[in-house]
Amino acid sequence: MKSLSLVWFVMLAAGASAPANAASTPTIQLAPGSNVQAVVKAAPAGTTFLLSAGVYRMQSVLPKNNDTFIGNGSVIFNGSQLLAFAANPLGSGFWVAPASVLAPDLGFCNAAHPLCNNDQDLFIDGVLQTPATALAGLAAGSWYFDRAAGEVYVPSNPAGHAVELGMAQFAFSGTASGVVVQHVIVEEYANPAQTGAVGGYKDGNAWIARYVESRFNHGTGISLGPGGQILGSNIHHNGQMGIGIAYGSNSQVAGNEIAWNNYAGYSKNFEVGGSKFWGTTNLLVENNYVHDNNGPGLWTDFNNIGTTYQDNVVVDNIGVGILHEISYNATIVQNTVVGNLDPTNGAMWTAQILLANSSRVIVASNTVEVPAGGDGIGLVNELRGTGSEGEWLAANNSIHNNKIIYLGRVGTSGIVDYLGGNTAAGNQIDYDQYVLDGGGASHWTWFSNMTWSQLQTAGQETHGTCCK
Repeated sequence: MKSLSLVWFVMLAAGASAPANAASTPTIQLAPGSNVQAVVKAAPAGTTFLLSAGVYRMQSVLPKNNDTFIGNGSVIFNGSQLLAFAANPLGSGFWVAPASVLAPDLGFCNAAHPLCNNDQDLFIDGVLQTPATALAGLAAGSWYFDRAAGEVYVPSNPAGHAVELGMAQFAFSGTASGVVVQHVIVEEYANPAQTGAVGGYKDGNAWIARYVESRFNHGTGISLGPGGQILGSNIHHNGQMGIGIAYGSNSQVAGNEIAWNNYAGYSKNFEVGGSKFWGTTNLLVENNYVHDNNGPGLWTDFNNIGTTYQDNVVVDNIGVGILHEISYNATIVQNTVVGNLDPTNGAMWTAQILLANSSRVIVASNTVEVPAGGDGIGLVNELRGTGSEGEWLAANNSIHNNKIIYLGRVGTSGIVDYLGGNTAAGNQIDYDQYVLDGGGASHWTWFSNMTWSQLQTAGQETHGTCCK
């Protein structure tokens, strides 16, 4: 692969077209201070952009087909604007800076975080500050945005500190196909809920995010379109959700850490937590460490077919650990799922592994540890409608050879059915091992709560073991 000459690099940055004899897949070196979008716009599709270490502030890139962006060293795409403060002339004791205002998004907030859908976050020396609903009583660690006046207030003199306000919405987005983003840190973008700081509105096909760290972006860290791949990345402390992939075949999510997402406090009835995948075929999710998200850990929702969850460690999320919802064929094997709990939920919706109105799923050889108040491996059957392969039902699922450890006296595995039992057909649980460290006798439900002996009498777990 040949590089364009330095002369042509400068001309491309200024908006010139590449010469007719330029290499068909050129390489262009970029440095902090470059207008990345101007260079990308001038370069041919399929260019490789090599990014030198440093901060690329408020850059929003619309790649062309098959463009590749590779960082060398600490390459940071930062979506925030540095603010300059002065003492409040009205004498309140607060400090104020002018700032542009972005319109709020349409996300749903929980009661404790009423400003979650204001996408502009404030950081002081890289530390996220808490938005306040009023200026009066502004305390250390918080800030107030007078959106009508376009003014940001902080409670003390920030001189000598970097104060940043999220301003640019996306680092990399658009409709191009085959884009690769690699070895890049993406932070502090003001992207709306259900969009990715990398990936935008999920319009591009077959994007690859490899070795990307996406952090402190207001919406989702990385959210890709059909055939997307998220590999070896660290996606943490994003405002709504860690990752998402929508539609298409053969997407892959492998070797990532996904943690501490939904700091903005979006409602868990909305779309939050570690991840969400929808409309995919043959999605592979393997070898990920998914922990401490404010919402479900791994979540396939709506018409996913042929999903594989394998060798993931899913720990201490506030919600279901692995959730396969209104979808079809899946294989959930060899995962370690521990300590996931949402105390505000119930009726199996705080399970470690849950199949919700999904059919033809194998759940096997997983190790599950259920915290006090949580549930083990379960199925829920409700009226949810119809997808591409028929009505969404909890039917024809096989759960076997798992180890389920209960740490509390309550909590169940089995099926909860709201449709009278006629449609939740063909489900079988067997060969599982149960360890009741917390005691208790009724850790199963098969259309009603049961003891171990009652479960076996109902024809389930006839080869299972309990209750060591």
